[in-house]
Amino acid sequence: MASGCAIKEADHVAVRTGSPVVHIYPLGGQYEQASALVLPFQVPEGTNPSYGQQVGALFHEVFLSKQTFTEVRFDERFYGNIDEAMEMGRQAGVDLVVAGRINYVMSGGQLGGARVDVSLRLLNVKSGNTVWFISQVMDQLLDHPDVSLPNRLFSAFSLQKVRSSTGAATLPNMLAHIAVDMSDVMAGSRLVSRKMR
Repeated sequence: MASGCAIKEADHVAVRTGSPVVHIYPLGGQYEQASALVLPFQVPEGTNPSYGQQVGALFHEVFLSKQTFTEVRFDERFYGNIDEAMEMGRQAGVDLVVAGRINYVMSGGQLGGARVDVSLRLLNVKSGNTVWFISQVMDQLLDHPDVSLPNRLFSAFSLQKVRSSTGAATLPNMLAHIAVDMSDVMAGSRLVSRKMR
């Protein structure tokens, strides 16, 4: 996942960004001056756990640079459940614990097809309540080759254009975009519709 996927150099495959979906949010501005501890993200079964550490570190860096909280720390230790995450927050002496999860990830290929689904839960260390729960899905669409009759005839009588395997690493860029989106929502600088139940 960290290596991403290769995309065409000349005309990049389009990425479709879905807006963050806010499931739970705090009322009022009581967490504007909060300190937070970001933990490694939980990953799907069969995925190397070190990816969760890398994604947690990415979100930590984004939250630091965007000043999402007054203080942001990162703990590389893994946690098994919410109670363990809360205890790590208490030991660190912070107000909030950032417990993220990569629900689904597909790296795609040279023609695109990447997809990532992330959810983020912010827990109040003192009360144990979830104060933010946000999810977001991002897709890189497949760039299907032109198989029309004129293009196939043209291709038959000309040198084939080789698709370049160089380009930006798609998944890390998609994850960074999601981290920025979620930070903006929590900071109040981006408004999104809230999911009604």
